[in-house]
Amino acid sequence: MTNPMHFRAARLRPVFAAGLALWALGLAPLHAAVNKAAASQPSVLEPDSAQLSPAVRELLAKAQAGDLHAQNELGIHLALGRGAPKAPAEAVRWWTMAADKGLADAQFNLALAYDQGQGVEQNSAKAVELYEKAASQGNVPAMYNLAELLSIGASVPLNLGQAAHYYQAAAQKGHVKAMYNLALAYSRGKGLERDDAEAAQWMQKAAQANHPRAQYLLAQMYAQGIGVKKDTAKAAQWLERAAKAGHARAQYSFALHCQQGQGVPASPDAAQRWYREAAARNHTGAMCNLALLLLEGEGMEKNPAEAEALLIRAADLGDPKAQYNLGVLYQEGKALAQNLPQAYYWLSLAARHGQPEAKQHRDVVAKSLSKDEMIAQDARVAAFRPKNPAR
Repeated sequence: MTNPMHFRAARLRPVFAAGLALWALGLAPLHAAVNKAAASQPSVLEPDSAQLSPAVRELLAKAQAGDLHAQNELGIHLALGRGAPKAPAEAVRWWTMAADKGLADAQFNLALAYDQGQGVEQNSAKAVELYEKAASQGNVPAMYNLAELLSIGASVPLNLGQAAHYYQAAAQKGHVKAMYNLALAYSRGKGLERDDAEAAQWMQKAAQANHPRAQYLLAQMYAQGIGVKKDTAKAAQWLERAAKAGHARAQYSFALHCQQGQGVPASPDAAQRWYREAAARNHTGAMCNLALLLLEGEGMEKNPAEAEALLIRAADLGDPKAQYNLGVLYQEGKALAQNLPQAYYWLSLAARHGQPEAKQHRDVVAKSLSKDEMIAQDARVAAFRPKNPAR
């Protein structure tokens, strides 16, 4: 048999389920014995088929002889189309054989198939039943996926207490996403009693395991003294780690720290660099702050054209602060060329978000516009829809 590969389960959301993620046993069996004396199992596959790799032919022979682990791994090859024609329904058939005999890894793979409707009709209740069986034998991805289903109550009863139980079980076995979700459960008091210290402990474990969102939230905990002693330097350190991992909100927050010298030496260059990184990931706050730096020339050469482009991009994405800033700049005609119709347009959009200052500025601008100009801009405002961010 080829050395089985290990697959980790993705964070599941039934409506947006990712492709099939699989789990294959790598070493000794768990609780299921290999039934070598079982009768040969039928298959739609033929051992001598030219479409089968030698490894899959060998697996097929062992699976037909009743080897549970071969049945599980054969299912993986068929589900992925690896060394054999892709056949999700046939994969389900082999996983069912092994799962019925108690093999935890096959139970997990079969649960995932039911969860995502891959090779079988989607059935969350059946998925939960199989996840529970696999989890009871120590299958960590099953614990995590079961917690996910129970935490959202999609097609199964919502049970935050049980979800927290399984998150904790998986977290204690080193599952990083489970650590993160357990930290959130403690922080929010969902499924268990709120405990900021426990939340910080598990957030720290997930952060140390390079979970970017955990690093970002741990930074917030240090910044505010939630569950840990307030420490601005540690907050900046964790923000930097999350920023380097590509977390846009961390990049924006770390840029602020660099700009203001909070927990790190003040550095306009570093602030500009991290604002740019966050802006590239469509963080509109970063676009606004970078635009202001470019307008003021703080630590860099002034560039009104780039600043205007950044503010327009953020405003088009629906950021009310960008819309307000752009409107005021067009109204004043100092840093940017005066453009009163555009000022009215952007201030009107900002006012729709309930900003009283925007309404006041808009009303002042309106006095300088003709009736036709106002009608045209009001039509643009009514038709405005935020752009979808292109990544």
